[in-house]
Amino acid sequence: MQKMQEQMAKIHQTKDATERQKLMQAHMQSMREQMTMMRSMGGMMSDEPKTGQKKTEECMDMMQMMMEQMMQHQEAMQPMPK
Repeated sequence: MQKMQEQMAKIHQTKDATERQKLMQAHMQSMREQMTMMRSMGGMMSDEPKTGQKKTEECMDMMQMMMEQMMQHQEAMQPMPK
């Protein structure tokens, strides 16, 4: 998750449209990888209520962060002011 945050920070800092596009593609790939990991975690949920609840909370936190980054992704796609 930290990798995605760092990628998003670089996207917001760059002024070069080509570099921004490359960074955004890398960020999307990181998000896909994170989603794959989250899917695999779903099958690993424990029968222990506290452990299962903790993993569910972690998964929800990751999903919320990814949704926020998707919104930032869309903002970054907006044309740069001239």
